[in-house]
Amino acid sequence: MTTDQNIKWNLEPFIDSLAVELDKARETLAVKSINKKITYSVKDISLDLNLFPTFDGDRVQFVTASPGQTGSSKLSIQFSSITDQQIRQTSKRPITKEDISIETVDVDKETKKELRKMGVSSVEDLKELEDKNVDIEKISSKKLNYKKLADIINKSKRGDQPPKVSKVSLSQSAGSPTILVKGKNLSLDKSFEPVAAIDSQLAKVISYSEDHIELETKPGQLSKGKKSLVVTLDPYAIFKLEINKED
Repeated sequence: MTTDQNIKWNLEPFIDSLAVELDKARETLAVKSINKKITYSVKDISLDLNLFPTFDGDRVQFVTASPGQTGSSKLSIQFSSITDQQIRQTSKRPITKEDISIETVDVDKETKKELRKMGVSSVEDLKELEDKNVDIEKISSKKLNYKKLADIINKSKRGDQPPKVSKVSLSQSAGSPTILVKGKNLSLDKSFEPVAAIDSQLAKVISYSEDHIELETKPGQLSKGKKSLVVTLDPYAIFKLEINKED
């Protein structure tokens, strides 16, 4: 009998540890099967624990009952085999290198906890819910900072669709020089009107879409020489071009 004082422990690392030991046993059997045609395997395993559970309002933790202690609760755990095909069919795909974990985004602790309860572990999960028109605010038991979540989603989407400029042309229209920028993924946010500036002086945006931005300049704004054109497409995308006007 140990004299060390028992400490509280969580169920998750305990289950993980048992699962690792079972995986090691199966790997050993796989090696033995090369030389021995018949061997023994554990089909199912059951485990009964006498515990004192505690709840701090956020997590459930356990203290293992010592010999002779009374008043403990019984926790029964049973392990069964599962194939790789069953795992793929019933489990969500792992987070990839391109995904952004919810743990790393700039939202408060309560929001992260609520998202985890809904099965959201990455920004990609959030985008999938939005694409399926799921109202996260309504299904959440607590008030979420949905504006911040929406910003995270939009930023991630913009990262998947960066602006690409393919052509810039200059023309004279009604006495005012106009600049036409063509490309892809230029204006994606319909609620945001692009803002353009030439050498820090604003230029008027005449029209804009996903594949073009048309600007009207002021007299003298495009004088001879090199000019810097900066266009803010939305809160998450901006591009800068150098215009060299010759007579």
